[in-house]
Amino acid sequence: MNNHSPITQINGEDTNCVNAFDRGLYYGHGLFETTRLSGGAIPLWPLHCKRLAAGASRLGIPCDERKLVEYRDTLLAQCPDNGIVKIVLTAGVGGSGYRPPESVSPSYLFQWFPFPKYSCDWFSTGIPLFLCKHKLAISSSLAGMKHLNRLEQVLARAEWGDEYPEGLLLDQQGLVIEGVSSNLFCFRENQWFTPILADCGVAGVMREYLMSVLLPALSVPVTESRITLEKLVSSEEVFLCNSVVGIWPVVSLADRYHWPLGEHVKSIQHRLQDVLPCYG
Repeated sequence: MNNHSPITQINGEDTNCVNAFDRGLYYGHGLFETTRLSGGAIPLWPLHCKRLAAGASRLGIPCDERKLVEYRDTLLAQCPDNGIVKIVLTAGVGGSGYRPPESVSPSYLFQWFPFPKYSCDWFSTGIPLFLCKHKLAISSSLAGMKHLNRLEQVLARAEWGDEYPEGLLLDQQGLVIEGVSSNLFCFRENQWFTPILADCGVAGVMREYLMSVLLPALSVPVTESRITLEKLVSSEEVFLCNSVVGIWPVVSLADRYHWPLGEHVKSIQHRLQDVLPCYG
């Protein structure tokens, strides 16, 4: 574990100061990506760029991939070690109240942080999962995006302390959606299922990689589905994933429901580690 201080750059310049009139600060008018830095590179970079560009298009924010690469490389040249690189794209300054300006001049914020103090055991032993009381609001116009409005996650994360690594979020109908900072997969009926994110939730980069690349390479079927809590607790195996930690097997929920550390999850973990060793 390193003790280096975080690094912040805005539009390629070293600074810790955000414009007080930035629409990202005022209205949450922007998006972000949380990526892993390993060996001087960001795994799954193309998928991060793809998601950021798609979300920016939905929010009316121009996203220049050449600038993303330029500002990324400027930051990486200063990073002292492996860690976390956070990318924030905002609509910049301008507009009249909520109404955006006719011509948006986006701001690109890049940050490096030391890697969080996660337990190395969770990869192999699995994690207990907290069941959040907060229910996600339905908003199909925002569903899937990793936009800057994260108050729901803030409220959910305030429900527990350090006794659980992660919490499970349901929607207003009681359907399973995601972890507070991760996506969920469950194994039942000889295939993997992951919640449909058409009404709420964040479509994670690791989720996309597993569904479109890794699981098909293993000839393992995966289906997006509406998952009730009853279906989840009767599943054979469960795991959470994101682009920082990789895959965490889930062994319990709310200290009431339990799953084994099964071979299906382990096989996916091992394949991910073979392709991207930083997730081992």
